[in-house]
Order: sequence, then structure tokens, then C-alpha cells
Amino acid sequence: MVFNFYRPVEVFFGKGAIEKTGEVARRYGFKALIVTGKESAKRSGALERVIKSLNAHGIQEYILYNEVIPNPTDKVVNEGADLAVKERVDFIIGLGGGSALDTAKAISIVSSNEGSVWDYVKYPEGARLVPYLSRPVICIPTTAGTGSEVDKYSVVTNSIRKEKLVISHSLNYPKVALIDPELTMTMSPELTAITGFDALTHALESLTNRAENFMAEECSVKAIELIAKWLPVAVEEPENYTAREKLSYASMLAGVAIDHLGVALIHAMEHPVSAHYPQVAHGLGLAILSPYITKFNYKGNPEKYALFAKLMGYEEKPEFAVDALVNFLEKIGLLKTLKDVGVEEDMLERLTEDVYMLARHSFLINPVEPSLDDVRRLYEEAYRGDI
Repeated sequence: MVFNFYRPVEVFFGKGAIEKTGEVARRYGFKALIVTGKESAKRSGALERVIKSLNAHGIQEYILYNEVIPNPTDKVVNEGADLAVKERVDFIIGLGGGSALDTAKAISIVSSNEGSVWDYVKYPEGARLVPYLSRPVICIPTTAGTGSEVDKYSVVTNSIRKEKLVISHSLNYPKVALIDPELTMTMSPELTAITGFDALTHALESLTNRAENFMAEECSVKAIELIAKWLPVAVEEPENYTAREKLSYASMLAGVAIDHLGVALIHAMEHPVSAHYPQVAHGLGLAILSPYITKFNYKGNPEKYALFAKLMGYEEKPEFAVDALVNFLEKIGLLKTLKDVGVEEDMLERLTEDVYMLARHSFLINPVEPSLDDVRRLYEEAYRGDI
């Protein structure tokens, strides 16, 4: 057994973790850039709690950058980075869902180095520039899905080229994650389902792809167990704190898992969808594609797919992984097609080309290495709902 395990993020987990914001922030200076969305953190009271905690620990100066959007763009990141430089902030707080956390981390990279965010994204041939500095980042998730608070990734969309790519670098880890499950209780049932399924896909792909890391796989297994049990509960009972706590923990574990094992074809095929159709939430795109790609994949790693089926409450057979996903998606209200969310059939060829041009490196760790014809066929099946 051989593996590495690198965890540079300090985690405070539990009810009230957000109250530690000011105490933790004092380590890094006295002027903050708070990166968040336009309304949700303010409406829920999370933003006020962050500011109050900062003030209580002597941090009176903060700049609010509340321009984060779902599927964040290079424009949003670059504007935030310019603001961080102009205002000479000491550290950055990401407050919100995965988009806010990804944006905060990317702003840190761009504001601390030369160039723009697109210089640091990972094309198949590699990033154009390598960062050498980063501002400290504190991540406070208000959803339970991406695991961005504990990983080295930021996903960014080029709004002109309609390309969705990832920054992946050791300097892109936050310094601290404050994971307060209570903050997730204001999510709607639909958003709960979408973000929870994002975490499930992280766990599924990290468990079943060709990469190997025993400790990370343990995180995947536990995350699947928790999400299978508690996501339907949280969808039905939004104020059930136990369900929220379990899902926040599962999301963190799945984030750790993909940090060491990566993702595969489901993510590779989803990114072009939400790049061209930004109204499609990332987790929803994953939900739409996952049964079809799992049906294609399971013969490539039958042992792990059988384990996934078992963890989801089905007989331990690899083909049952598909049934497990379909039935679970139906239970949480996410069993949809690409056509249902507005994808045009004549765009499937472009989506296929984008997968090859931008994410073909993921083909190598996918349980079954796909051809372009395979990718196009899978998009067609997901468009028609032909499972």
C-alpha cells in the first residue's frame, strides 16, 4: 500500500464555527476582502455574523465584493483581484456556496501574482503561468456540496470563449475552513438536492476512477454512506439539523477525496454544459449526466461500482449502481434530461468537441477510456432520457 496525504487546511467544524471568523482572521492582518454573492449571505444573516465577528476582534476595515454569480466567470475573478490589489487587503474571506469559495481562492492567486485568472487555469497542456504567492483565504461554506473549503481547486468560466476550466495548485488551498452546518439550513429543497448531489458525484468519481489512494477512498466511502442516508431527509426536512450536519461533513470528506483522486468523465462532460448554459447549476448537470456515464463506466471497475451500489442500499452488483443513481435522483427530484434544462440538440456536437479539447486528460483516469463517439452518444442519451 503506497499513498500520499497532504492536508494544509485547518478545519473548524460544527454549530457556531462562523463565530470564529474574527479570531482566525487576526492571524492574517486587519483588512479583509469579503467575497460573496449578491443576496443570499446577507438575507440569511451570515454576512452580518462575519462582520460582527471581525469587529469584535479589532478588524474594522473590510471591503465587500458581492459580485459572485453561479458558475463564476473570469471577469468576476479579475475584477475582484483588481479590487484586492487596489485596496491592499491583507486576507480574503469566501462566504457562500462553491462559486463564492472558488472565486475567493482564485482572487487570491490572481491578486498576488501577474496576469489574469485565465493564465492559471489548467488546459490539457498545462497552465500558462505558475503562481508563486497567494493571499490568505478563509472559506465559510453556506452550502454542502463542492468541498471547495478543503481543496486546491477553483472552477472558472471564460465568458467569451464559453470554456470552463480549473485552477489546481497547492497555493490555491484556503488557510482555514469554518464549516458551520447551521448556515446550510436556509437552502431550499432544490438547492439542497443539487449541492448534495454534487458531493455525491465527487465521492462516486473519486471512488471509481483509476487513481489510487487508500485514505482518500475511505473518505469517498463515508461520504456516499452519509449522503445516501441524509440527503433525502434534508430535502424533505430542511430544518433538520442532524441531516445538515451529516451533509456538511460528507461534502468536506468528498472534497478531500477529489483533492487526492480527482474526478473523471461526469465532470468532464458537465463543464461544457454549464459553460454554454450558465443557468444550469453544476450539480444539476452532474445529476443529469451521471446515470448514463455510470452505465458506460461500471464494467471498467466492477468491484468499486458494486461497492457504490451497496453503499446506496442495493445488492452488491456493479450494474445496480445505475439503478441506485436513477432511483436516488427520482427521490430527490433531480431526474431530468439535458433537453429539460434548455440544451439544444444541435449543441451536442460542440459540447463533445469541448470535452475533447479541454478535458481529455480525464479520459485516462476514467474507468473506461471513451472515444469521441462515446462522448457524443452519452450526450445524446442524456438529451433524450434514454437510460
